Amino acid sequence: MSRKVWLIGLTLGLLLSVVGTTAWAGAVLHIGNPPNTGTYLFGEEVRPISSTQLGILENGLGQPALQDPLLLILGVPNNASFAAPSITLSSGTGIIGGTNVFSGSWNTTTGYAGNFNASSTGGVYQFIGLDPSGNESNNFGNWHDADLAVNGINASFFGIYVYSLTGTGITGGSTVNVQFASALSDGIFAVAYGQDSRGGAFSTPFTESGLVPEPSTLLLLGSGLIGLAGFGRKKDKK
Repeated sequence: MSRKVWLIGLTLGLLLSVVGTTAWAGAVLHIGNPPNTGTYLFGEEVRPISSTQLGILENGLGQPALQDPLLLILGVPNNASFAAPSITLSSGTGIIGGTNVFSGSWNTTTGYAGNFNASSTGGVYQFIGLDPSGNESNNFGNWHDADLAVNGINASFFGIYVYSLTGTGITGGSTVNVQFASALSDGIFAVAYGQDSRGGAFSTPFTESGLVPEPSTLLLLGSGLIGLAGFGRKKDKK
């Protein structure tokens, strides 16, 4: 095998390894009316949702169905006594709190998780005892900055309220629609969290970044490919 063919094979192997490690990490849930539509409100982050309804999309055709329960989490700025409205779903049922829920520190009857504030470590998923690996950008700093820029709300804390959605049958490429019995006030963030049979976390990203490698991974890969190209040219000149 010639050195050029070997270099091409190694390059393709590196590319495939990056794609393989990022495909699962990018499998996320999207929220919107419908999901993946609407102008970004804050840079390339935070799309608007209706005050009375939203849709939750499991991104990626062919992804397995999510296990019960799918969690819908609301972050309410400066409000620790929010009256969470009842919800109806296009498929399945949804209640505030619930008993068949992921382990966490929040109250399984009311769904109230306490106050998420500047002293809270990690993101909202970690705050209520969930695996944050699916998406870690839903944190107080991002929510605070977005609410201040978009709504002029300077939040010192967010009350966290959790709905448990069961029987939705949501799978890759499908959407479950949520209707609120009363309108949500301005400045409330809605995120979703679920798991499938593989145990991987699906979550709503604060930034809809898509299926791309982390910047550090791209930099490392690019440096390696440049080095390989230079190595090949030096050998050709001999």
